[in-house]
Amino acid sequence: MTGSSGIAPAGGAGQGTPHVRGIPSSRGWESVLMALGTIRANRMRSLLTSLGILIGVMNVVTMVALISGVNESVMRVFKTLGTNSFVVSKFPASNVTYEQYLEYIRRKDFTSADADAVEAACASVEAVSPQTAVARKVRRGSTSTKEIMILGVTPEYQYISDSRVADGRFFAWPESDRRRQVAVLGSTVRDHVFGSTDAVGKTVFVGEHRFLVVGVMERMGEMFGQSMDDYVIIPFATAGKLYGERLMTRLSVKVKSAELLDRAIVETEQVLRKRRGLRAGDRNDFDVITQTQLVEMYQNLTRVTWIVMIGISAIALAVGGVGIMNIMLVSVTERTREIGIRKAVGARARDVAAQFLVEAAVLSALGGLVGLGIAAGLAKLIATATPIPAVVQPWSIAVALGVSVGVGVFFGLYPASKAARLDPIVALRHE
Repeated sequence: MTGSSGIAPAGGAGQGTPHVRGIPSSRGWESVLMALGTIRANRMRSLLTSLGILIGVMNVVTMVALISGVNESVMRVFKTLGTNSFVVSKFPASNVTYEQYLEYIRRKDFTSADADAVEAACASVEAVSPQTAVARKVRRGSTSTKEIMILGVTPEYQYISDSRVADGRFFAWPESDRRRQVAVLGSTVRDHVFGSTDAVGKTVFVGEHRFLVVGVMERMGEMFGQSMDDYVIIPFATAGKLYGERLMTRLSVKVKSAELLDRAIVETEQVLRKRRGLRAGDRNDFDVITQTQLVEMYQNLTRVTWIVMIGISAIALAVGGVGIMNIMLVSVTERTREIGIRKAVGARARDVAAQFLVEAAVLSALGGLVGLGIAAGLAKLIATATPIPAVVQPWSIAVALGVSVGVGVFFGLYPASKAARLDPIVALRHE
């Protein structure tokens, strides 16, 4: 007669079936079901325990959705500059202090002659357009817009900005040189002033001056609820004649290819320095703004948001992890006798530890899933009810769930280790 401290195999020793002890790894799914049963038996306690994980995951996924949506909108605007174009301006792309503003505002403005000189002397440059802007209302009959941007440019601007005319045409060089009062409307202005009526060939008042509408630009859409089609384009020389020669001006420059961008910037700087009488060693009294600079500036601004988001999420996940550790320690105490029985019938220490780790991971994962569901709902609500775009990113879902399970495992290690080290004899005596 023989004895055994384990569980006898169901098929008998003679069939060669391996001895089953505790909960082998092949029965991991049963471990998950057991963990769910334990969580179901203590619903309220489990919910409160996973609240920190829920908040952390909800915060991460929601913020990533918001930032990703905003990024897509902003980058779409930046791309209108193109990788083979840049702007020469009195002001830099970055924010300036009041003292710096007073310094920059005294810089010389650019002229049509500057644009012509750059285009003629720079081999890497394909086209240049001076650009100025004023704010005026657009009116037709009793219908009027609010004050919108009136952009003064040359005909080359259409090519430089890669913009297209949806109806009619862009104004031509003869109209620009002769300061004709012709205008190309943004689609929002056309809709507001003309409604469904064809605008081409009709007249509008831009401020106090009558203009003939020759075209309507293609629709660009909205950004943060603000229309990007709320503008009127008129000839640069006409803007100077009607609204003043001292309007602040900048140059829009298109390069022959993206590979020639750096060379074109150097050539443009050399031409402008010579025209402005700057000597060797003098600082430029103008700034060159590229798409890369704008993107870097925007990324520097959003970097702070990312850091704050990560910090808040880390705190919430840490609080949730401590809650899981606490509840698992309580669970070890409550189930001491159960642990003793399992060890007495052959469960190994690693089997007991694995069971508690699975419970901690499942508890944390459930909090993550609930947080993920709430975040997806919030993102959809924000995108529907506000002008702020919100797009849930698949990678943020994977990261959020992975981190939530990782937090559960990390903070479940100590309770699992404590359960695994229990002496079965002492555990069986526990009441």
